[in-house]
Formats: sequence, structure tokens, C-alpha cells
Amino acid sequence: MVVTATDTHRAIDAVWRIESAKLIAGLARIVRDVGLAEDLAQDALVSALKQWPESGIPDNPGAWLMATAKHRAIDQLRRGKMLERKHEELGYELETAQATTVPDFDVARDDDVGDDLLRLAFVSCHPVLSTDARTALTLRLLGGLTTEEIARAFLVSEPTIAQRLVRAKRTLADKNVPFEVPRGAERAARLSSVLEVIYLIFNEGYSATAGEDLLRPALCEEALRLGRILAELAPREPEVHGLVSLMEIQASRARARVGPSGAPVLLLEQNRALWDQLLIGRGLAALDRAEKLGGAQGPYALQAAIAACHARARTAEETDWTRIVELYERLATIAPSPIVELNHAVAVAMAFGPAVGLELVDALTTEPSLKGYHHLPSVRGDLLFKLGRLDEARTEFERAGSLTRNARERALLRERAAACAGG
Repeated sequence: MVVTATDTHRAIDAVWRIESAKLIAGLARIVRDVGLAEDLAQDALVSALKQWPESGIPDNPGAWLMATAKHRAIDQLRRGKMLERKHEELGYELETAQATTVPDFDVARDDDVGDDLLRLAFVSCHPVLSTDARTALTLRLLGGLTTEEIARAFLVSEPTIAQRLVRAKRTLADKNVPFEVPRGAERAARLSSVLEVIYLIFNEGYSATAGEDLLRPALCEEALRLGRILAELAPREPEVHGLVSLMEIQASRARARVGPSGAPVLLLEQNRALWDQLLIGRGLAALDRAEKLGGAQGPYALQAAIAACHARARTAEETDWTRIVELYERLATIAPSPIVELNHAVAVAMAFGPAVGLELVDALTTEPSLKGYHHLPSVRGDLLFKLGRLDEARTEFERAGSLTRNARERALLRERAAACAGG
């Protein structure tokens, strides 16, 4: 079989996706600079692109990339390009690594890789960065996505993402953010930031805020992959398992959420035979793990428990809405927000009737943070429709359609408005 340069480049791309996060994490532990670590990793990738088409892919490509990146770091050190405060300690460690054979070095790398990846997750999601910057940096460093892929996923320009990444790495360096896993209260706060970013990535894939498609499966898959990795790196953290459970169960509905034409299918109208039982099983197992670790009342675990109520119901009519109401009430106690209140109102409407739910929704119409949130008029329109107040419902659906930036959701809302007009 003849292996072409194109085949090799494709294989290199696959290796990079698998190894880049571990490579950057290992280098960042040594050089204490995420930006520099990424530059060194990229240099190693360039070397691979030059050498592997001729020499062939090595037996252990990850170790080859790490050794090459370390040699490049040594070269930079010798040219005096690294920070003076790092010269002595870094020089000793790198010189020692240079004298180590690749197989032995690779064993050492595997021993440290779990801690290194966890450190990288905490650094890329550091609160000193804006949410947009954390998201882009996490997808770049932990996900291995290119600038172009991140830009395409969030429907922004490549220069915008590139600027976010540059600013994020510069901020981390300027603020001297330590490359370490924090402890105590700071660890809990930082872990919350990591989980928030992963769930934000998932949500953008699960229900795109803008564009022509409702779903962006690649983002859901990336968030799930990151969540599963984090669950392995922090197995005693119940909220990590709660988030993984929530994402697994929600992802299980992907095939049923979109019709043949690409139009959204509402939860209660979905064909549950299309729900992925493997993902549901994984999600329920993760939820059980979170609860056994004492995390049943965590915000992600509670949301996962709500998703589990839907997953366990064989039909929409069998859904335990009273249980869902109770879970939302608990969630509102520990993580209050207008969106939680809106979801609670929907559950109340399903459990006790649309008139009761509408009273709760009406109380949210003056909430400033929901002013541009299209789901508020959409929910209100649905409840008004069920109560036979069709003219009011049509107005709400039209308003919701004008607020959403997603073309598929807009089309569905306009169809619902038209149905009201037609009686």
C-alpha cells in the first residue's frame, strides 16, 4: 500500500487532535506560560509536517512531539528568549529531559498527564478572563480546534477569535496566573468556571443562538468529550458527574430534535424511539455517581435529575411533572435566576394547568434580563394558545420570532403565529 503525503497529513491532523492538549499541558507545567507552551507545541507540529511525510509517523507520535517541543524550548533558552526568572529552574529541567530517552520520557509524561490536563483546564477557564475568552481558549487548548473551526462554530470572524485568543494568553501572562490546580474554596470557585464553560459550549451546539441550523453536533461532541475527561481527572467532584449526566441525557435527544426538513421538533412531540438509549444509560449512571458522592442538590445534578424525568418517561404523557416542579423549586433555591423561574413556570403549567403557569410567566415579563430572551414570549404564547386566547398568542409568537437569531426557530415561531391567525 502506497502512503501519500496527503494520507500522512491527515494522520498528523488526527494525532494533533488527540495529543495537543496533553502536549500543551505538559509544556505549560514546565515553562509556566500557556502562550509559550502553545507556540512550542505548534513548532513541534510544523516539524512533524516537514519530517513525517518522508520518515513516516513514529511509533509513539505524542512522545515525538513532546521531545521535539522540549528541544525547541532548550534552543530558545540558549538564545536568551525566555524570562530571566525562569532560566535556572527551566534550564535544569529541560537539560535533564534532553538527556532522557524518548521511551523513558514518555512514561514520565503519562504519569503527569492527568494533573497537567486538570491544571490546563483551570488555567484556560480562569475567572480573570471574559467568558468569551475562556470559551475560545478552552476549545483551542483542550479541544485542539483551530481558530477557523472556533470562529465557524460561534458564527464570528476568524480575526475576532484570533484576537480573543491573543488577549487571553497575554492576560494570563500579565496576571502571572499560576499553572496549578487551586485548593479549598478557590478550587470550588474555579471548578464552577470550568463547568460553566463546558456547558456553554454544549448549549451552543445543542441549541444554536444564531445561524441556519438548530444543532451544531461537533460542539456538543466536544463538550461531552471535555466533560468526560474532566470526570476522569476529578472523579470525586459530584458536580462534574452532574454536568456529564445532564449533557449525556440532553445529547440523547439529538436525532429526535430536528425533523426531515431541519425544522425543530418540540420535546413533547419528539419520537422517543429515536432517543439514544446508550447515552441515556450513561447519563443516568453519571447522575447516580453524583448522588452517591453527596451531590444530589448541586445545580448540574438537579438539572440532570430533571432531564432524567423526561428520559425515564416512555411517552410524553407519562412525564412526572410534579417531580419536575419540585426539582426546579430546589434549583431556584440554590441557583436562582429568571430562566430557572421561567422553566419552573412551564413545569407548573404542565402539572397544574396553563392558567396557573401563565400567572408565573406574567410575573416575569418585567424582568430586565429577559427583555430580549425569545423563550419568554414563546412560552407565554404557548400558554395563551392552550387557553384559547389566540390573538394574544399570535402576538407573542411573532415577538418571539423577531427576537431569535436562529433561522430554524424563527420559522417555527412564525408557523405557530400563523396557526393562531388561522384559528
